[in-house]
Amino acid sequence: MNAATKRIRVWDLPTRIFHWTLAVLVAFSFATGKAGGSWMDWHLKSGYAILTLLAFRVAWGLVGGETSRFAHFVRGPRAFLSFAGSLGRKAHRATTGHNPMGGWMVVFLLVILAAQAATGLFSDDEISTTGPLAEKVSNAVVAKMSSFHYYNGWTIAAAVALHVIAVAFYQIALKIDLVRPMVFGWREAPASDGETAMGSTVLAAILLAVAAGAVYWLVVVFPKG
Repeated sequence: MNAATKRIRVWDLPTRIFHWTLAVLVAFSFATGKAGGSWMDWHLKSGYAILTLLAFRVAWGLVGGETSRFAHFVRGPRAFLSFAGSLGRKAHRATTGHNPMGGWMVVFLLVILAAQAATGLFSDDEISTTGPLAEKVSNAVVAKMSSFHYYNGWTIAAAVALHVIAVAFYQIALKIDLVRPMVFGWREAPASDGETAMGSTVLAAILLAVAAGAVYWLVVVFPKG
């Protein structure tokens, strides 16, 4: 680091924990879903954990740290195209938080993961595993939910692969490190860049507890009602 640069915090602790925990759970859910058998019980539990994390992330996207808020990284088509053009001209530099393209990838991943977790609640593998809400709907709905759940799993796998490729492109081609900031929270930035407001860890813990309680009610209490 030289006089023209400084270290700034990019990601708060709750966002970083969310990111890496979700990554592990998505990989685990995919693997256990394909393994089947006795692993399906763990597949369901992993799905509930993912649903909890997603509910937390939506709330955190509204009241969390500056770079974690949807208002900070969800940009319009003009910003998206402008940023894409800067990549083509190799005129891009590191941004504080998600860039306009990365921001929409985050939204897309959240949506397809939420759809996967939600449809899993109504799915039936016709062997030994049934989602906790499958009995609340018709057999036709269960069949449609199960089919979507299966094929959307491959959509998620493709999206995750694309995400990893994009991160590798930044690391190798653009020489912009996206991994360490998401691990440690800091990055080197031009001295002119302003500081970003971090979210409250206490508030994050409260939101996570509320999300966990809501998911517990949905998958344990409500089906018995």
